[in-house]
Amino acid sequence: MTLLRVCLFLALSTALAAPAGAVGLRQVIRDCGADGKAYCDGVGYGAPMQTCLARNKSRLAPACRAIIDRLEKGEEVEIFG
Repeated sequence: MTLLRVCLFLALSTALAAPAGAVGLRQVIRDCGADGKAYCDGVGYGAPMQTCLARNKSRLAPACRAIIDRLEKGEEVEIFG
């Protein structure tokens, strides 16, 4: 599974335009790509990937953990921007 595919876990399930303060897709790729591949390879995209990362939150890099915290609070991934 490529780094980009791992990090598109929420991009497939969000609206094209997200509200201000949304998590940028590039940021998700940069900060969660390695953790997604390491701990969640093969789980699928969208909600299964987010659930897996949340379940492994204590093992994630601090930057990825911060993104998962934001997503759990309701922020979305901004695809374009």
